[in-house]
Amino acid sequence: MAEHYTFDPAIPVIESEILDGIVEIFGVEDPTAILDLIDTFLAESTKQCDDMQRALTMHDWTMLHRMAHSLKSSSATFGAMRLSQVAAHLEQLAKASCVDGDCASVLSALMVEHRIACAALSNERIRFANM
Repeated sequence: MAEHYTFDPAIPVIESEILDGIVEIFGVEDPTAILDLIDTFLAESTKQCDDMQRALTMHDWTMLHRMAHSLKSSSATFGAMRLSQVAAHLEQLAKASCVDGDCASVLSALMVEHRIACAALSNERIRFANM
């Protein structure tokens, strides 16, 4: 039975308080560290999405679980809580070898949310670069 996965629409794409917390840690005087962190997240999360797609195709539930777990954590670190929530759901499904839900549709929702989160973080990156 396929399920349609949705997240809480009240959750913003990016929790600005979380992202601002990272800025406070590194300081606004030298935004290079923040820009590097965002760049790393954008590149690594895209690779993780590609790896999850491959893992689903190969029915490699261990890899799918591991990549979803990693994306859940890293996206939460940057305040991308909707992406983190979808990744957490996929992580749980993959842990059970996707027998309790439609991993393909959840992964599809994750890919959409990843694009939205990356666009928002790219906009934040521009803001930090102009500080």
